[in-house]
Amino acid sequence: MGRLLQRYFDICLLRAGPQDLPSSGFLLWLSGLGYFAAGMLMSLQNLDVAHATLLVGQDIGLLAGLLFALLWSRDMLVRYRQTLTALLGTGAILQIVALPILSWQQAGLAEDTISSALMFASLLLWIWLLWDLMVIGHILRHTLSTRLPIGVLLALVYLFVSYSVTRILFFPETN
Repeated sequence: MGRLLQRYFDICLLRAGPQDLPSSGFLLWLSGLGYFAAGMLMSLQNLDVAHATLLVGQDIGLLAGLLFALLWSRDMLVRYRQTLTALLGTGAILQIVALPILSWQQAGLAEDTISSALMFASLLLWIWLLWDLMVIGHILRHTLSTRLPIGVLLALVYLFVSYSVTRILFFPETN
């Protein structure tokens, strides 16, 4: 288990790719469970349990569906399991990393004044978002055997679609 976690951390640090993970249905399920749990912890900061469950479920479904469509269009479905396992496992780790920063920012937003701590927490969240984008792009680069900018561009498309769907379904008052 320790070597497996190390492999996920290596992917997060762009030192390994999804091809370095075993192609295992159990590992995919375990990674999905970790992603779901981490997503619930993040979502429960702003949503009730029912909406948080729907949000995280929608996120996983969208990620799995978009990845399937991408790999199907390139006739590369054989790489689907390892890629989704990598995206879910690294996503869980990155969400856990972001959790204390998000909590810190939420506490700062509860105050009426904009403090330097709130601004620093927001800056850290932007850095985390860029890191998340790089990791997704890195995984897609290896999966599609392409260059990193193409992977990052695809990651941006995924994040934009995910953000748009989430906003429409769960925060319609912000439209």
